[in-house]
Amino acid sequence: MTSSTTRESVLCRLVDSRATTQDLCAELEGSESGIYAATSELHERGLIRRDDDDEWSLTGIGLVVSEVVSDRRRLDELLASDADYWRTHDATALPNSFRGRLQSLREADVIRVSDADPAGIVRLIHEQLVGSERVAVVAPVHFPNLGRTLRTVCREHPGRLVVTDAVIEAIRRHDDGVVPVPENLSIRVLDVEFALAVTDETTFLSLPTLDGEYDAKTEIVADDEESMEWALDLFEWSWRRAMPIADHSVPTRSI
Repeated sequence: MTSSTTRESVLCRLVDSRATTQDLCAELEGSESGIYAATSELHERGLIRRDDDDEWSLTGIGLVVSEVVSDRRRLDELLASDADYWRTHDATALPNSFRGRLQSLREADVIRVSDADPAGIVRLIHEQLVGSERVAVVAPVHFPNLGRTLRTVCREHPGRLVVTDAVIEAIRRHDDGVVPVPENLSIRVLDVEFALAVTDETTFLSLPTLDGEYDAKTEIVADDEESMEWALDLFEWSWRRAMPIADHSVPTRSI
């Protein structure tokens, strides 16, 4: 229902408060004739209305469309912040509903480590997990030192871990066919392709590359409130759908 930057700008401006056409001309970029044309077309389409004081405001439809426009602009901001990452990684590894909320990560940073320090990201996640009261991790691949970290963390606070069948099999190969379960750590199993760690203050997200490989050298890292809410929702989505390891017919032992 909108196809021009000027129309989108008018809609986004009117989310904040009512405005006359003259106000819009003074506040928005674009020609005066363009803004007059935009308000006229938006009015014809039923997205805005004008009151007795000649002030424009959004209609119910306009409110809905303005939210879509705002979300798309925020998504554009996210994708432009590190275009190379988003070109080379597969966001379809995320559930549909969370891809639809990717703009929530617009304050996140993409962190890369060099070939000289391939364990840099794992170390960073370890440092954040240790001392955190919130321990929520999704691991699609086997991280050899993750178990040690979680064992340390869960001495003080309970934690939750979601792993894949492939991780279960890798652990069993290293532990005489059983899965060691640290005290205070709940483990569930789910087929996922993304990696996630949520601590008290930071969230870490890793998407696979387009060829389906896990990228151990690149991580999306965020500590703002909106990103944390998105990440916690994603973890809870995974946790609800995952199978408790006790129901998975694999031998376990407490450690």
